[in-house]
Amino acid sequence: MNWVGADQPPMRPDVVQVQAKRDEFALLLGTRDAADAGRARLERRIALGPVLAKQLAAVLAQVVRTHEARSGSLDAMPVGRPGSAYSDADVPPGARPLFERVRALESGFGFEKSFKLAPKSLREDRVILGVRAALATPEALLGACRDIGMPQPYLDAFAREFDGANTVGFGYEGGGHGGVYKVYLEFWDRLRERVLRDPANREPALLFLGFKWGVGAGGGAGLARYTCHPMLSIRGILARLEALYEARSDSPSLGAVRAILALAARRIGGGDSFVYVEAAEEGNPRKSFDLNFYKAGLRVRDLLAALSPLCREYSIAEAELERVATEAGCRAFGHLSGGLGRDGQDFLTVYYELEAL
Repeated sequence: MNWVGADQPPMRPDVVQVQAKRDEFALLLGTRDAADAGRARLERRIALGPVLAKQLAAVLAQVVRTHEARSGSLDAMPVGRPGSAYSDADVPPGARPLFERVRALESGFGFEKSFKLAPKSLREDRVILGVRAALATPEALLGACRDIGMPQPYLDAFAREFDGANTVGFGYEGGGHGGVYKVYLEFWDRLRERVLRDPANREPALLFLGFKWGVGAGGGAGLARYTCHPMLSIRGILARLEALYEARSDSPSLGAVRAILALAARRIGGGDSFVYVEAAEEGNPRKSFDLNFYKAGLRVRDLLAALSPLCREYSIAEAELERVATEAGCRAFGHLSGGLGRDGQDFLTVYYELEAL
């Protein structure tokens, strides 16, 4: 198709609404009022007949399926956009063997970094490299797990649980004797299909299975299960957080996540919400949450007002937070985890996507 007027300036709406009459469908495209999230300026109204509207719906559905096959679900807990233009300089030294092994898969991968706040501690030597399961063979992914030292019981479990996974995440966290390797299986498509098939079914479901072990000989190991509570409202998320923290309602991380959740909720407007997950690990007291905030369109720098009081509570120097903000402030804020860590301490972790600025 040769389009006349293809040089028209683009319009990038952040609000869309569909209206329907018997003989007409209308797409209302607009931009949100910065001062009032409940108001939007109408920029375009596109009227379609029923036949053309049906064609548009089919084309959009196909384009979204293709995009998700390449880049992962638009609603899942993403680990960055697939790509391979990363270098050793982007990776903490302890994670470089893992980075090289994932790059050797030649399937492309997403890249998330994070920093973890805890009492008297701010750690930045943390990464997750995400590989879409459809872009690499099970044998290649299992081989990568084996090469980075995954214990045999976990290799067996990985092979057994792999079917149905849409993303494999390879992670590293520094500290201790050489750090910790992590491998995650994500089952978002399985959950999404259930919700589409039966929207009334709000039962929790496994979203991630995490295998974790110490780098090198003698390191400890743990299996983590991440349970999604689907289709929670903002109020429902707050209720789950209150229950998660139970008698620890004065925990510093709870105040910070409340502030960040309120900020993100204002960005998306009423009626929408975020993916909420709770995590527990075998053999330790971990009891934590994970919230996906990608859709809010926030940057790391937008969190500083909520993180500054947390640093004071944790006795972390303000200069440390300012340094992180200088290095990562412009990055896309991805998700937030917090609660009670495997070491029994309160914590909050900020994940952000590594991308060209």
